[in-house]
Amino acid sequence: MLFEDILITLLKAVDGERTISSPYHLLKGKKSGQTLQDIGYYKLHPYFGILPKLEKDVYDRAVQGLFKKGLIVTDGEVVRMTEKASAVKLAPTLLNGWKFRGNEQLFMARLSLLVQTLSHIHQNSRVFDPVVIAEDTQQWVKNYLKKINYRDSASCKNIKEGIVQSLNAVEVDESNKMIVLQRLSGLKIGGLTWEQIAREESRSIIDIQVQAVETLHGWMEVIEKGDFPLLRSLLDGVIQHSALTETARRTEGYFKNGRTLEEIAALRGLKTSTIEDHFVELAMNDPGFDILGFMEASLYAKIIAVSRTQNTKRLRDIKENVPEASYFQIRLALATKGEIQ
Repeated sequence: MLFEDILITLLKAVDGERTISSPYHLLKGKKSGQTLQDIGYYKLHPYFGILPKLEKDVYDRAVQGLFKKGLIVTDGEVVRMTEKASAVKLAPTLLNGWKFRGNEQLFMARLSLLVQTLSHIHQNSRVFDPVVIAEDTQQWVKNYLKKINYRDSASCKNIKEGIVQSLNAVEVDESNKMIVLQRLSGLKIGGLTWEQIAREESRSIIDIQVQAVETLHGWMEVIEKGDFPLLRSLLDGVIQHSALTETARRTEGYFKNGRTLEEIAALRGLKTSTIEDHFVELAMNDPGFDILGFMEASLYAKIIAVSRTQNTKRLRDIKENVPEASYFQIRLALATKGEIQ
């Protein structure tokens, strides 16, 4: 998947409902209430936080490219897709940003240092500059090497075979897999920079990075579900097992203990609006969330009806038609996807 494909996907999802900067915040992994809310509303989980270091000028250039191609137009504060954009066919993606939350970089750091270390050790070269300087990652790899008896050539062979077999099972182009492999270092072999790979492939750096992330996400899924015990350890602490952000989980704990929204805000020393964001996140991810504790069933039904008949999730538009509802109540209602347990 290319960066432009991702932008088209995101802008199609929020067509006419969000500003042009909305996808930027989502790709960066911004944990604001609006961004997290949009992930649930528009089912954009695969793309959350996949490019945490995305530079605004890179994003803006890509957006301008969509304008020049006639794929998007502005409509007041929001952006709309054109008929030309609607005709663009996009392939499914292996991206799973919500599940990995940027931790593919941790997986890659562990793998890179492991491959470099084994490459040197099994060619009798004990001194080298580690490609990863983070002390916690270095310590993790040291502990891992002790567990697998790294001096045994059979262990090294099994790891190598596991890498080859699992990567071969990832359903992406071979060129995408090569991007990841070219980032690895070994004895007398230095991993390539993004700039070097982009130059060799005659592609943009951002496209190379997107394809690397997609490959890593697909690879980690294969390792998690397949029979690769030596590699599965590399996923320790990488996969997010909760659909909630850490701060929302803390609010959930207080809520389950009977605390009100206002009490939780006071106990945590946070603004009420921040705790409201957490409740919207809870409503979005917990099928058993009791929304009727926050509004009457009739008000809930009215909010959902307006959203559906007008085909909108814009809070301002719904508020105009349901003035008796607070913005918080509207957000909660939309978060449940129109379903009451």
